[in-house]
Amino acid sequence: MREKASIRTTAAELGSSPSTVSREIHRNRTPGRVSRWQCRPHAAQSRADARKPRPKPARIGQSSELREFIKQHLSRRWSPEQIVQLLRRNFPDRPEMHVVHETIYQALYVQSRGELRRELAKACGPDGPCADRTASPTSVSPAWPNTW
Repeated sequence: MREKASIRTTAAELGSSPSTVSREIHRNRTPGRVSRWQCRPHAAQSRADARKPRPKPARIGQSSELREFIKQHLSRRWSPEQIVQLLRRNFPDRPEMHVVHETIYQALYVQSRGELRRELAKACGPDGPCADRTASPTSVSPAWPNTW
């Protein structure tokens, strides 16, 4: 808006409809000098961030049935991708049981308070069925054999 571009030009550059751009400008504008309105992008982004419903509650944490299903299959050493496929196959009419594999990875690794990771570690124990086994150096085959 500082460049005095029209709303239609801005919308075309962003690939949005002019009504969407107009609505966002009016929603996020701030009073300026001499009773004019200004569009201040950093202030607008701060207000938009404050309106976001984040952080959302984790879906895995909300459903004990989903959490137990995932935990059971992780203990069998299934990958998150395999678990997601099985969830969709076993529960086709229950969208609350559908997650993407990134959700499982976040529950395990990204979230510092990963409840699923703690539960899985407690259920498996240090020598349990899903304990992290490190192979001996002699049993590991190289990814690229040295053939030259």
